[in-house]
Amino acid sequence: MIRWFRERKIMKGERSMEQKQSGRRKLRFGRSLMSRYIILILAAVLFVPVVLPIISVIYIVVVNNTDTNMNRAAPYGDVTKISNLWSHEAKNLDGASDEEIKARLEQLHDSYPKSSMYRVNVSGETLFILGGEDVTLLKSTSPDGRTDTTLRWSLDSGQTTETYIPALWNVNNTVQFMKVASFRDPLTVVAYIGGAEQDKGQGFMIIEVPRSLLQMNQSNWPMELLYLGIVMTLIFLIFIVMSILFFARIRKRLIRLQTAMMTTGKEGLPLPVDIRRSDEIGQLEESFNQMVHQLSDSRHREREEEQLRKRLIAGLSHDLRTPLTVIRGHMHALHKEELSEQGDHSLHRMEAKMEDLGGLIDNMLSYNLLTSGKYTLKLEEKDILRIVREMAAAWYPVWEKEQFEIDIDLPEEPLIWHMDEQGMRRILDNLFQNVIRHAASGKYIGISTQEIQGETAIVIQDRGPGMQPNSDTKGTGLGLSIVDLLIREMGLRKRVDSSDTGVQTYIYSGKGNRETKPLK
Repeated sequence: MIRWFRERKIMKGERSMEQKQSGRRKLRFGRSLMSRYIILILAAVLFVPVVLPIISVIYIVVVNNTDTNMNRAAPYGDVTKISNLWSHEAKNLDGASDEEIKARLEQLHDSYPKSSMYRVNVSGETLFILGGEDVTLLKSTSPDGRTDTTLRWSLDSGQTTETYIPALWNVNNTVQFMKVASFRDPLTVVAYIGGAEQDKGQGFMIIEVPRSLLQMNQSNWPMELLYLGIVMTLIFLIFIVMSILFFARIRKRLIRLQTAMMTTGKEGLPLPVDIRRSDEIGQLEESFNQMVHQLSDSRHREREEEQLRKRLIAGLSHDLRTPLTVIRGHMHALHKEELSEQGDHSLHRMEAKMEDLGGLIDNMLSYNLLTSGKYTLKLEEKDILRIVREMAAAWYPVWEKEQFEIDIDLPEEPLIWHMDEQGMRRILDNLFQNVIRHAASGKYIGISTQEIQGETAIVIQDRGPGMQPNSDTKGTGLGLSIVDLLIREMGLRKRVDSSDTGVQTYIYSGKGNRETKPLK
C-alpha cells in the first residue's frame, strides 16, 4: 500500500511538472491576450494624429465662412466680471456711511438696470432695495410687524422665480438664502462691505443678475457640436468596435468555461473542457482541467476509503461479537463458582468492560449505518421531557455509584418534538456516557430546560474540565459523532458551550415555538 502511494505521488508530480513545462512552452508573448490588447490600444492612439488634423482643417474652413458676430460678448459680461466688480466695490466702500453706500449702489444700478441690488447692515436690517427693470417688488407683513419684500423675476426662458428679502435677517433665513443663492437663476453675488469675503462688521450687499445676460450667445453651436461629434465618433467608434470584437471572443470562451463548471457529470463533478488556444484563458482552462482531474481522483480515493472503512467496521463488529458471546458465557459460568472477594470484584470489572466493548460495537454499527444512509428513523410527535426523565431514571444508579451530584429540574408540562424515540434515547445515552467518561472529576450532572432562540431547549450540564482537543481520556469519539448524525437526521439542533468550569449541551427542535407548548 505504501509503495502504491509513493508511485502515485511520483506519477502525479511528473504529470504536474510536464503540465507546467507545457504551459511555459505554449504561452508566448505573441500569442497572449496582452499582446493583442496592446496592439488594439496602439491602433486607437495612432488614430488620433491622423483624424484630428483632418477634422481641424474642416472645422477651420467652416468657421471662417460663418457669421463673424456669433461670438459677440454678453451685455453684462461673464460671471467672473460681475463677481470681481461686486467684490471690488464692497472693498472700496470700507468705512462709508449708509448714504454713501446707497448712492454708489444707485450709480451701479444705472449701469446694470436689469439687476437688483440691496444692502443689509450689521444688525441684519434690510436698508434699501433697488429692483431690476423686469422685477416686480411684492410687499408683505411678517408676524413681528415688519415689512418683508419678495422680488419676482420674469426670466427670458418664460419662467418666473422669486427672491425673498426679509426686513430683518436671522440665522435661519440667512442660511436658507445662501443655500439657494449658489445655484439659482438669477446669479446672486454676496460681498461684505469693506472686506468682500471678510466680515468687517459693516453688513453686506447683494447683487442679482439674470444669467441670460451673462451667457454667451451660442449661435455657432451646430458647428461646434458637429466638430466635437465627428472627432469623438471617429476616434471612439473604431476603438469601441475593435474592443467589442476583442472582448466578445474572450466572453464567449469564458462563458464556455463557466458552462463547463456548472455542468456536472455522473460523479457530480464538472467535465473537462477543450483547450483551443494557448493564451491566458487557455492556461485557465488547463488549470480547470487539472482541478477536475484532481477532484475526480480525490472523489475516487474517498469512495474507496469509505467502502474500505464500512467493510472494516462491519467485519470487526461481526468478528468481535462471536468471541464476546463466548467470553460472556464463560463469565456467566464463573458466577456459579466460588470466588474470592478479589476475584468477584475482578469479574464484575470484566463484565463492565465487556459492556463498554459491546456499546462500542453498537456505536460502530450505528455510525456505519448513519453514514451510509441505511439507518431508519421513525419520526413521530413525542414528549421529549418524558423520554429525558425515563433515561435519567435508568442512569440514576450509575451516577450515584460514581458519587455524582444530580440536579434534575424539568417542567411538568409536555414538550412535543417531531423525532425518533429510539434515536433520541441513543443521543441521551451517549451524552450521559460522555459525562461519565470525560467529566467525572466534576462529580456533577444537571438536566434542565432553557429558552434559546425563541424555543425551549434541553440542557445537559457538567462541571468537568471542558472539552480538551488533545485529551488522553478514554473514548473513540464515535458517541458524539453519532449524536451529531442523529440530531442532523431528525432535523434537530445542538449547541455546545465549553469552558474550564464545564460543558453545557443544548438540544432544541430548531423550529421555534411551533413545536413546543408554553411553560408556566
